[in-house]
Amino acid sequence: MPGTQRLNTINIRRGELETRRRELEERLIPLRLRLLDLTEQLELASNRVTEDRHRLQHARDAADDRGNTSAINRNLKQSNLALAIREEADKIKQHYDNNTTDSEACRRSDTRVEKLHTRLEKRRCQAYKALEEQAQRAEIAYSASRAAETLINSELASVTSTLRQLETALSVIADEEARLNRGRGIKRQRHPTHKRGKKGKKGGSWSLKYKRSINCKRPRGFSQKQYCKYGKK
Repeated sequence: MPGTQRLNTINIRRGELETRRRELEERLIPLRLRLLDLTEQLELASNRVTEDRHRLQHARDAADDRGNTSAINRNLKQSNLALAIREEADKIKQHYDNNTTDSEACRRSDTRVEKLHTRLEKRRCQAYKALEEQAQRAEIAYSASRAAETLINSELASVTSTLRQLETALSVIADEEARLNRGRGIKRQRHPTHKRGKKGKKGGSWSLKYKRSINCKRPRGFSQKQYCKYGKK
């Protein structure tokens, strides 16, 4: 009964492989869905990182631009403070032109200009401070988006690695199942055995012993008759 025992062993192994294959397929389904979800999240996170990087670069450029042509200085030059300073400066110039710089009005204009310059410089400092704070917030947002992207990338790599391992195991199981299924239909081939003394049944390959045993007075069959008539010498 070795053949039966071997067949039972193959059937048992085939059942184990099928159970294992179903388990792997069930594990693959949520992982593939998670992979799609993470891919979408990574795309959104990458777009967010790009936006935050551009926003941070713009904020840094604005905070570092302290020249006369900067947006803050252009706005301050058009403010009411700058207009008041120019008016007082014109008054002081008139005092110089009229040689009345020692007058009380000229001193008041000088004092007023100093105060206006102080207020203007204070407003400029506040504006630059606001830009620096905006740049800091942009940097924090950029760091947070980068951290989120890194986290998603890490989980995506882990899920991808697990998927590959499961798919490799599933491929191995499929190969073994295919090998067992191929072996199911192959029967053991038996080599034909030629019995001694039977070769004379085929024309042209009779043995000498068989030829001598033929009785041409009472031949059996058409072949022996033809042999007696034409072949016997």
